[in-house]
Amino acid sequence: MPALPARSSALAAYAKLKPWVRAVTAPLWTVPPRTGPERLLGHRPDVLYDRDRVALAAHVRGRTVEILKAQGSFQAWVDAFHVEDEEGPVTGELWNHLLHSPVRPVTGVERPEWQQDVTARVARVSGNGLGIRVFLPDLPDERRAEALLRILDRLRADPVPLDLLLDLGSVTEEHHRADKWALHALDLLGALHGWRTVVVLAGSVPREVPDLAVGALAEPHRFDWDIPHMVLHDGEAREAPLPLLTYGDYGAQHARAADLPMDGGGGRPWGLLRYTTDRTFLLAKAPTAGEERAADVRALARRLIETEEYRGAGFSDGDSWLDGCARGAGRVGTGGAAEWITAGHSQHMSYVAHQLRA
Repeated sequence: MPALPARSSALAAYAKLKPWVRAVTAPLWTVPPRTGPERLLGHRPDVLYDRDRVALAAHVRGRTVEILKAQGSFQAWVDAFHVEDEEGPVTGELWNHLLHSPVRPVTGVERPEWQQDVTARVARVSGNGLGIRVFLPDLPDERRAEALLRILDRLRADPVPLDLLLDLGSVTEEHHRADKWALHALDLLGALHGWRTVVVLAGSVPREVPDLAVGALAEPHRFDWDIPHMVLHDGEAREAPLPLLTYGDYGAQHARAADLPMDGGGGRPWGLLRYTTDRTFLLAKAPTAGEERAADVRALARRLIETEEYRGAGFSDGDSWLDGCARGAGRVGTGGAAEWITAGHSQHMSYVAHQLRA
């Protein structure tokens, strides 16, 4: 389960996956805010930033159409936290449209009661069930369990299939304790209900690469891939067996990508070409402007396809794009930051599917 921002780059990457990869990949789409400052999932702002209900409704409607188009008949989850300041736009333009689709709504312990009620109704009518996303920025305690129990108690009268989405957020430090937090959350929260799906989710692509010069490569570790294995290893000595876990990550992008508003304006003068290996991410810092931009981008793409880890142009749409960029000439075909993200998500999701199958 990749947690992806519902932006054109990630939506295009998922839509172009090979059919068997799409069939085993169920994204958690997060609708980005339309405007205002950067926001943080799980934290409701004190100020209502988006006061234009018409524009907000149009934004939600557009994201909904794109999600349903990309998904087709394949299942997914959608989290609309950033556009839930008011009930009207999100209920009318998103939740009501899920009634006849395979996409499951998401709620959480920090959501208002109206949101929990609406998503529960959609889950019942559609028959698809409901995802409950629990953010784990630290070690969960009894208060988190009590808050989750309150949601479960409200659903007991008319039960629906429930998915527990344990979200560790960004995990980029070598000495993290995220696996311990996840194991404790499974002990504390996993036993509260007979969950249909239990996901352990984390993201390890760094948000910033300040020490990396344009034209250079970095190779951060894939802690998000390690965490489920560490959880399973640490859980072997438990008396109670662990539930069957679903692997989750944030694709080939950093975990805060869905917190940025859609109207954020111009980007940085650089972006990242990215490639996923067995235990690391290869990140190449590429320029987005300048007279030699195209040649520089192609040179970085060649460095990536010349590594031992490169899987060939036929492996995924992202691999094919990277190969074409590396072997081409001129400005056409070198793309920009959004296209680099699309290619990165494509090869990443394809590779993770192969890893899990193996």
